[in-house]
Amino acid sequence: MNTQYRKALPGTQLDYFDTQEAVDAIEPGAYAKLPYCSRVFAENLVRRCSPHMLTDSLKQLIERKSDLDFPWYPARVVCHDILGQTALVDLAGLRDAIAEKGGDPSKVNPVVPTQLIVDHSLAVEHAGFEKDAFERNRAIEDRRNEDRFHFINWTKTAFKNVDVIQPGNGIMHQINLERMSPVVHSLNGVAFPDTLVGTDSHTPHVDALGVIAIGVGGLEAESVMLGRASYMRLPEIVGVEVTGKPQPGITATDIVLALTEYLRAQKVVSSYLEFYGEGTTHLTLGDRATITNMTPEYGATAAMFYIDRQTIDYLTLTGRDDAQVKLVETYAKQAGLWA
Repeated sequence: MNTQYRKALPGTQLDYFDTQEAVDAIEPGAYAKLPYCSRVFAENLVRRCSPHMLTDSLKQLIERKSDLDFPWYPARVVCHDILGQTALVDLAGLRDAIAEKGGDPSKVNPVVPTQLIVDHSLAVEHAGFEKDAFERNRAIEDRRNEDRFHFINWTKTAFKNVDVIQPGNGIMHQINLERMSPVVHSLNGVAFPDTLVGTDSHTPHVDALGVIAIGVGGLEAESVMLGRASYMRLPEIVGVEVTGKPQPGITATDIVLALTEYLRAQKVVSSYLEFYGEGTTHLTLGDRATITNMTPEYGATAAMFYIDRQTIDYLTLTGRDDAQVKLVETYAKQAGLWA
């Protein structure tokens, strides 16, 4: 973590990195013109990028260039059990190799907090109308997956920075949205935006909270897990202005299907979308998450909504700690991430 531009975050006991000062030092007034995604990437650079690369990396964002790779350090890795288990098997194998050479295998751990959700390999044998269907299905899962579940649960105790969400708690993206994302992290006395990579194409579901989250393959997730930067070039960032409000009888499904049809026609493949405008205030977090969940269906890499009152209300609704909810609002307004 760098030290330059680190300042006290007003109204808290935490620090933050004044990305606006860093960006405006290169080009006065540039920060106010940056898209939401670029502001989050810029903060990541100011906080984590090697100082000798910082100015050139920030210039890519300021000048809208894509001719230089810059490092991105996601705050979390989220895995489902199929690819996540494979990555942890690799780490277990690395521990064996370290032990054979006389080293300390306990030193082999994910550097970045890693959350593994057991949901992708589960099957339903008993339908919901049957008595005790949930308990019976869970018993079948445990019997069929005894060895696999044993290994997964072992990783939770054997490795640092690994959290396992047991089967029966819901699907990966629902849990990420409702429980796992803090939106703003507080670590080692510093507040910074939540960002993540996940081993599923629908990982951008949590973009609805203003969290840059993209789906990646297992090898890239494993690389990030071990603390390596994910190098990238500035993607095409496309604004999608939303006006008006849903008419009576219009559901989130209606909205997302219409948007998907429209966005496919606009050929937004690999782009980072940012939904903005007066119309977004009429979309609940559930509506927004329905839209962001369809990100792979219209071909984008990410589909961002800004942090606003809807975000705060949703965090409160889903039981986030009051202090955490207040931190999200305080940080977003200070860092220019508030809609």
